[in-house]
Amino acid sequence: MDEKYLKKIEYDKIILLLANYADSIPGKAYIESIRPSDDYDLINSTLNELESAIYFIKAKGKPNFEGLEDTDKITKRLRLKGILNNKELIIIRDNSYLARKVFETAEGVSQYCTNSEDDIKTKIDNIVPLYDIEAEIRRCILSEDEIADDASTELMRIRKTIFKNQDAIKDKLLSFTRSERYKKYLQDNIITIRQDRYVIPVKNEYRNEIKGVVHDTSQTGSTLFIEPIEIVNLNNKIRELITEEKKEIERILRQLSEQCALYIDEIMNNFSTCRYLDVAFAKASYAFAYNGVVPNINTEKRINLINAKHPLISKDIVVPIDFKIGYDYRILVITGPNTGGKTVTLKTVGLLTAMAQSGLAIPANNGSEISVFDSIYVDVGDEQSIEQNLSTFSSHMTNLIQILKEADSGSLVLLDELGAGTDPVEGSALALAIIETLREKNITTVATTHYTELKTYASVTENVENASCEFDVKTLKPTYRLLIGIPGKSNALYISRRLGLSEDIIKKASNSIDNKNSDYENIILALEKNRQKMEKERIKASEYKNQIEQIKKELETERANIDKEKDRIIEKANKEAKKLIDKALNKAEELVNEIDNLKKNNITVNAKVEADFKAAVRQTRELFDIKETDTETEYQNYSDEIRSGDSVMLRSLKQKADVLTAPDKNGDLIVQAGIIKMTVNIKDVFKINEQKAINDRLKTNIIKSSGPAKMEIDIRGNTIYEAESKLDKFIEQGYFSGLHELSVIHGKGTGALRKGVHDYLKSHPYIKSFRLGTYGEGEAGVTVVFLKEKNLK
Repeated sequence: MDEKYLKKIEYDKIILLLANYADSIPGKAYIESIRPSDDYDLINSTLNELESAIYFIKAKGKPNFEGLEDTDKITKRLRLKGILNNKELIIIRDNSYLARKVFETAEGVSQYCTNSEDDIKTKIDNIVPLYDIEAEIRRCILSEDEIADDASTELMRIRKTIFKNQDAIKDKLLSFTRSERYKKYLQDNIITIRQDRYVIPVKNEYRNEIKGVVHDTSQTGSTLFIEPIEIVNLNNKIRELITEEKKEIERILRQLSEQCALYIDEIMNNFSTCRYLDVAFAKASYAFAYNGVVPNINTEKRINLINAKHPLISKDIVVPIDFKIGYDYRILVITGPNTGGKTVTLKTVGLLTAMAQSGLAIPANNGSEISVFDSIYVDVGDEQSIEQNLSTFSSHMTNLIQILKEADSGSLVLLDELGAGTDPVEGSALALAIIETLREKNITTVATTHYTELKTYASVTENVENASCEFDVKTLKPTYRLLIGIPGKSNALYISRRLGLSEDIIKKASNSIDNKNSDYENIILALEKNRQKMEKERIKASEYKNQIEQIKKELETERANIDKEKDRIIEKANKEAKKLIDKALNKAEELVNEIDNLKKNNITVNAKVEADFKAAVRQTRELFDIKETDTETEYQNYSDEIRSGDSVMLRSLKQKADVLTAPDKNGDLIVQAGIIKMTVNIKDVFKINEQKAINDRLKTNIIKSSGPAKMEIDIRGNTIYEAESKLDKFIEQGYFSGLHELSVIHGKGTGALRKGVHDYLKSHPYIKSFRLGTYGEGEAGVTVVFLKEKNLK
C-alpha cells in the first residue's frame, strides 16, 4: 500500500505508539517496518496469534525481552571461523537467557487456537534453550573487559604468578620509599606505574643516586620516574606473564567461539523467534491499552464496525460510531455540517481497516468485521488533521486523478469534501460524476460532501447509501454520531436564526433557495425529527426492558434464597426427625435385648408378643434406616418413568412415599408419605426398586445378626409363636446364604407343632416346597424344606 495514503489516515502514528510497547531495539525496528497485508490467510493467522498472545498475557503475564540484541553480524563471524570478543559472547549469553526464560514461562500454558500453527505457544516452542553455552559463557566472561580467573586452570596459574611477582616488586620498592637513605632522593613516598612497569618518583638532581631505567619525566622536568635496577628482572617477568595471559585469554575466547559455532542455527533461530514474540506481545499489550478486540475478517468487502473509536483521540472525548458498508451498498455518502465528525469517521474506517490488515486489534466491540482490501486510497487534503482542513481544489483533483487510475474493485477509497474548493455547481457535477464512476467499477467508497445533489443521488441510486453526522440544533453542537440511512442537513439558516441573525435576512435567503432543494431539506428535517423521536422511544423502551430484567433478577435471587432457606429448614427438620427415630429404634432394640436376656434366665415371655414386637422393630428399621451414601445404588433415578402407583423416595426428606398421580406438564405430582399427601416436583424424587432395597437390607440384617447359616433347626418344646420367630430368622439366613435345603426338627408328639410349622411354611415367600422326612431323616418328626433360588436384584 502507498505510504502517502497510509500517512493521511495517520497509520504512522499508530506504528510509533505500538513500537513503545516493544521491549527490545530489534523489536521496535521490526514494528516500524509493519505494513498492512492483503493476504487473507496471513492476516487471519496473525490475528489468531494475537488473540492467543492476549490469552497468554492474562494467564502468565507479558514476557520480558529487554536487552535482546541482533546476532546477525555475530553469526556471520562465526561462519567465517572468527573469534568473538567479550561483548559478542555476552550478547549470545543474554539472548540465550531471555529465550530460555520465555520458554520456561510458557510451560503449562495450554494452547488457545484451534489451529496450533496460529498459536503463540507454538511459536514459543520453537525456542531451543542453550543451557550449556549460556552457563559456560557466564562462567568465563565477567564483563566486556574482564575474563574470570577460573575460566581455565592455566589462566588461574598465570594470574597467581603475576600477583606474586607484583607483590615482590612492591616489597622491593617499599624498601626504597621507607628507607631513610633514599628518602631525600624521592619526590614522593609512592609507587606508581609507567609503561606497564613499576617505578618510583626521583628528584632530578639525584638521578645518579638510584641506578635504574628512566621511563618518564614530569612536565617540569624536576621528577624522573625510575625503575630501580633491582626490580627490572621482576618487571620483565611480569611482562612475559601478561603476554602469556593474553594468549590464554585468546585461546579461551576461541574455544567459546567454537562452541557457539556448533549452534549457529539455534542462535539465529532464538533471536528471530524472540524478536517476533516481542512484536506479538507488543501488539497484545497495545490492544489492552485501548481495549481493542480482534475483528472478524472477510474477503467480501464488508465492513461492520460496532462502537468503533478513533485510537488517536483521547478516551475522554472520543465518540464511538457504528459503521457498515458492503452489505446492501458499496458506496456511502456522508453529509453534514463542518466539524461534525465526517473526517473523523473517514479516518476511523481507513485506520481500523489498515490496523486489522496489519494484524492489530481494533478499538471496537466484539463482532466487528473488517474486509481485506488490496489497497486503500485516501484524499483528505494537504496537511489534513482531525481538527482542520487545509485542502485545496487542485490538491484534491490531483489525488483524485491518480486514485481513479489505480483503484479497482479490491480497493477501499476514502474521499473527504468531494468536489469542494471550486464553483458549487461545477463542483457538485464533478462529485456526482466521480461517485458514479466509482459505482460503475464496484469500488468500495466512503465520501463526505455538502452537496444536496449527492444526497439526492444516494437516495435514488442502487448500491449507494446516505449517512450523516448528527448535529444538535438546540445546543448548536455536533454529537459526532454517525447515522446511516439519513442524509445530513447543513442547518445554516437554522443556526443563523438561533444565533440572532435578522429574520428579514433569513427570509431573503430562504426565498433565494431553489424550491426543490428547500423541499428536500424540509423532508430531511422531518425525517430527522421522526428519527430523534423514535430514538427517544427506543431508549425509553430499552430502559424499561433493563428495569424489567433487573426486577426479574431480583425475584430470581429472592426465590433462590427462599428455596435455600426451605431446604435448610427441611434438612434441619429431617436431621431432628432422624435423631428421634434413631433414639426410638435404639430404645426398642434395647427392649429386644432385655427380652432375650429374660429368656436366657428362664423367665417366661409371651411368644406372640415377642414375635410381633421384634417384627415391628425390624420393619421400622427397614423403613427409616436409609443411608445417603447408598442412594444411587438402592434407588433408580428414572424420574421420567414415574407413574401412579410407583414407590419413590423424597430427596429432601429421605422418606419413602407412594405416587398418587402421574407428573403433569410442569413435572409436578402428588405423593403420599404415611398419612400426609403433598405435591412435589419430579426432580425432587427417586423411583425406588423396592424389592431390591428390602432384599438388600434383609440380607444385611440377617448376616449381621445371625452369623454363619445353619442347615437344621430344633424347635422341639417351643410354642408355635416361639417357633415362628426362630424359623423366620433360620429360613432368611439360609436363603440369603444360598442354601437350597433345610431341616426343621419339630418332633412327632401330638402333631400340633408340626401342623403350625407347615401352615407357616405354606405362606413364606422363600419356600419352594416342603415334605416330611423319610426313613433315616427323622420321618414324621422332621420337615425337609426346599428354598427358592436366591434373587436379590
